[in-house]
Amino acid sequence: MKRVLILLLLLGLCACKKETVEDKLRILGYTEEAIRVICSLPETQQKQFIETYDEHYSELLVSPYFEVDHLEEYLRYYGTLSNDKMMEMVNQGLLDENTIFRMKEIYESDYYIPAYEELYLQYLDQYPSVRQMMEVVNTGTYKPFFTEIKETDMSKGYLILVNKYYTLAADYEPEDLVGVESEYGKGYLREEAYAAFKLLHDDAYKLGYNIRVVSPYRSYDYQVAVYDKYLQRDPQEVVDSYSARPGLSEHQTGLCADVCIPGIYIDDFGQYPASDWLAENAHKYGFIIRFPQNKEEITGYIWEAWHIRYVGVEVATDIYERGITFDEYYACFIEDHE
Repeated sequence: MKRVLILLLLLGLCACKKETVEDKLRILGYTEEAIRVICSLPETQQKQFIETYDEHYSELLVSPYFEVDHLEEYLRYYGTLSNDKMMEMVNQGLLDENTIFRMKEIYESDYYIPAYEELYLQYLDQYPSVRQMMEVVNTGTYKPFFTEIKETDMSKGYLILVNKYYTLAADYEPEDLVGVESEYGKGYLREEAYAAFKLLHDDAYKLGYNIRVVSPYRSYDYQVAVYDKYLQRDPQEVVDSYSARPGLSEHQTGLCADVCIPGIYIDDFGQYPASDWLAENAHKYGFIIRFPQNKEEITGYIWEAWHIRYVGVEVATDIYERGITFDEYYACFIEDHE
């Protein structure tokens, strides 16, 4: 009988025990970390989280950007961006329905680079489309050409980037240059690039297109002479649109070549069927048209139907199918970003 009385007494005490805020929050499903945040808030706000529970609250509460006054907006935009970025933008008053739509396009793009997130926001309204903005930001062409020039990453092998922002050392010369046989043109190319070009030439020749190398590898000093010669004819701004400054020329890599067909001026190559065939088939042999049409703002050079660059079949095919420049491909899929 005594044991029964004690048990009844204990049950009565438990029944009288007041349910704490933490208890209520746990019953609702909040995580322990979220509960700690809620309990640090004023009582009126604690009550709000008890009376208006939402399954997303626990995620939002643990973000370093959480501000209780913006809770309704967080829920409205939940799932459109990463929580931290969405909440940061809400706090700064930067989000509206249109911005969310465009930011979602950025995050879902194949070309999204997390390191450039702030730049995407900065330039979001300055271009007619999200895609164009990302292309400019990814390639760094929002900066004037020839600014912040740095040495290219030679560890990338056949995929090194040389353009108006990335340079080669003046004394760089590939170790595997081989002479181009007369039936294929003249000059020197790196061994693998030359082997690929011979296959391209032979297949084109069977179709009646005698595509030959006319200007492959050039040393730094040779490019000095080429560039200076053009400066005697045109203003530097014009020369920079069609000729590379020394150290910034892909020709020094030994991986590219200007090609043509016998008997025509190279600038007219784009008007001939051989040019169309090259543009449609170069990737099958590991080459790309390095300076395509309508990409001058990205590459820095006018369309050169004759300038091909070796990157290997897999990469060349990917670039061709995506319809992008090597500059953007490098930024999105090759370059190391901190």
